[in-house]
Amino acid sequence: MIREKRRKKAKRKRLLLGIVLFLLFLAAAILVAIRVFTLKKVVVSGNELYSDQQIRESVLNDEYSWNTLYVVLKYRLFKMKEIPFIDEMEIDLRSPHTIRIKVYEKAIIGYIAVNNQNVYFDKDGFVVEISKRLIEHVPKVEGISCREVVVYEKLDLNNEEALSHLLTFSQQLEKYAWSPETITFQENGNLTADFGGICVNLGDSDYLVEKAMRLDAILPQLDGKKGTLHLESWTPLTTDVIFDPAKNS
Repeated sequence: MIREKRRKKAKRKRLLLGIVLFLLFLAAAILVAIRVFTLKKVVVSGNELYSDQQIRESVLNDEYSWNTLYVVLKYRLFKMKEIPFIDEMEIDLRSPHTIRIKVYEKAIIGYIAVNNQNVYFDKDGFVVEISKRLIEHVPKVEGISCREVVVYEKLDLNNEEALSHLLTFSQQLEKYAWSPETITFQENGNLTADFGGICVNLGDSDYLVEKAMRLDAILPQLDGKKGTLHLESWTPLTTDVIFDPAKNS
């Protein structure tokens, strides 16, 4: 009986000692995390449209972001609020004082001019920026109007079908790495795209995906030329394509 009590008492002591050691270890780990993992340097890569400073401000967005370990664990273990202009992001710990932010930006596929501002939108039709700057290789969209533009919200067009057609065509152009100077909705509902000296008449919204594929095959053959490429009558059954050279070309 006495031996049993002694064993239980020794077991309790060992358990208590284990708890104390664990708490001491935990306190030491927390102290190290606080004292050692202090943010001094942020390395940003992959960004083209937005500055390093904009990326840093989007990621280091709370009062504990001075701690590198906290920042890395925060973005790895928890589902964070989506950053509107970033498609994906990787955050790594390079050293106790340095983190690396690898950015995959959402592609901007066009812009419209509203009240002397350029309203840039992504492949889903969401406004990612409203500014006066001109971003290279992003087509201007003409012939449509917005009721209201709010950054990080979807374009509010008077013609919702036009937005759907625009996004379909723009995404296909991005797929083939073509960037027209302008995309225009004509009053009759037809769509045209201006590639410098080549104006492409796409007609209505029928077969936009297939027309973009055909366009990708034809445009290299028209390098250096000027005129109008007629795809408005193209269908999978009527595959004739007419190029009407400019008179002075």
